[in-house]
Amino acid sequence: MTRRGVWELSTLRLEQLLAALGRRGAEPVTAIGLQQDGFDLATCGDLAGLPAAAAALVVESVLAERTVHPRPELELVWTGREGGPTLSRDTSQVLPQLFARAERRVVVAGFAFYEASSIFEPLHARARDAGVEVEFFIHVDGTGQNARMSPANFFSYSWPWRDVTPRLYYDARADTPDTSSTMHAKCVIVDDREVLITSANFTGRAQHDNVELGVLIRDADFAVRVSGQWQALVTRGLFRAHT
Repeated sequence: MTRRGVWELSTLRLEQLLAALGRRGAEPVTAIGLQQDGFDLATCGDLAGLPAAAAALVVESVLAERTVHPRPELELVWTGREGGPTLSRDTSQVLPQLFARAERRVVVAGFAFYEASSIFEPLHARARDAGVEVEFFIHVDGTGQNARMSPANFFSYSWPWRDVTPRLYYDARADTPDTSSTMHAKCVIVDDREVLITSANFTGRAQHDNVELGVLIRDADFAVRVSGQWQALVTRGLFRAHT
């Protein structure tokens, strides 16, 4: 059973709890008092029995840790049919906004890139105008049977510009070819601070018509880990640069 505690409270609720404890002065914290102040015993019950000042120190420690290591910001990203009032942002809106605010480096990984130049226009503009580095990790059909899954097709229809050339990597098993494996991950990393992880390919249907689910994560520690995972594949020779 997962243990619960005050760390599950939002920052606002932690601040409210701290204020409530301050009003109690030297009194010990009681379960009834916590409930009267509007706090759930499932998260705050461990404070019961402590002097109010000691309980306040616990809450202050959680708040201080959160200041140093903020919680990740998570945003639901969606394509397709909605079942009611929307609680998400559309994939076709999130991607261009992500690309437009890139300042240093963008990593894009995906399985299908079909005539995606309109999707990557904002990214090309940032690469051209602001010197943003761009890396793609794509699936290559090693058998050669699917021409759309090739670097040539990618540079013809998804990145047709010649003023800026991104680095392009593919799974080294495609050189064998090993048809039993697929580079199927889909994500976008911007400046090692934001990551979009999504089911959506970089195609018109995936951006506008299919039912696709993703999450936009604003957390530098996590973004660096995801970026490092891709770089490790290149360093170990598991993904190769297209030349």
